[in-house]
Amino acid sequence: MSKQKVVIVGAGGMVGASAAYAMALRSVVEEIVLIDRNPDMAWGQAADINDAMGIDRNVLGRPGDYSDLATDDIVVITAGLPQQPGQTRLELVDANVGIMRDIIRNIMAHGAIPYIVVVSNPIDVLTYVALKESGLPKNRVFGTGTTLDTSRLKSYLADSLGVSSRDVDAYILGEHGDSSFSTIETAQVGEIPLREYPGFRDEIVQDVEQAIRDRAYRVIDTKKSTYFAIGFIISKVVSALRQSTSTIYPVCSLVEGEYGLDDVVLGLPSTVSQEGVKILSGYPLTDRQREALHHSASVVREAIEHVTNQEQQ
Repeated sequence: MSKQKVVIVGAGGMVGASAAYAMALRSVVEEIVLIDRNPDMAWGQAADINDAMGIDRNVLGRPGDYSDLATDDIVVITAGLPQQPGQTRLELVDANVGIMRDIIRNIMAHGAIPYIVVVSNPIDVLTYVALKESGLPKNRVFGTGTTLDTSRLKSYLADSLGVSSRDVDAYILGEHGDSSFSTIETAQVGEIPLREYPGFRDEIVQDVEQAIRDRAYRVIDTKKSTYFAIGFIISKVVSALRQSTSTIYPVCSLVEGEYGLDDVVLGLPSTVSQEGVKILSGYPLTDRQREALHHSASVVREAIEHVTNQEQQ
């Protein structure tokens, strides 16, 4: 495991480059291989990262290709058309599903058995496609899910209450998209129920789910894409994949019976470790949250069925 490396597919884009830079700064791995359809861009990103590492770190970034893959390497897929202002993530599905299938075929063509972390949108649908196309065990294929949404929620609540985001226990779950929902009813701050925490005001949680969704759209409207936050999230998830002990993140993976759902990919509290990903089936949900989860599952399942039907035509 000490020689395990990260391979980023789509490293020429801002998300892939930000992820590579975050992992280099945090020394998550010793080697980061950058793949892009534009080899010159991959070289430039690697060179820029290596120039930064010359002062203080010991991480090698280099351009490469799929033949560089070895078993247990971690492949991060950020390639695909980005979300445009005013566009939902699900509206990207027709354009990006073909790209995802091509990437997975290239990954699997060299015989390695990697871990695959999907970041491209719509992430839940593309994670399902990556799993089915790769034939890998489901613990080895997952997406970042609602981890970024959760980070936004924790940051928002922490700022509102003047505490560290580390002290906030709350999730955004379900689709990484417009049907996502929060666990705001059971949120805690320093193990104190949110509504009992000093300084809590009802306005803080009023329409909080829509506020978190709107934040992503506003960032895209102002700077055309989001990349710093998801780049850091990727670095944390990859770091967890290299540890023997588990870290809990709301990543998305295949649901098979958990929460009364089946054959769909959703963001749910899950353990991430060198054993891969495993959904925590016993996370307590309120009736409202469970209803929201099933609604979100129906939204994602409809998109999966659309993709499946297109492939069969």
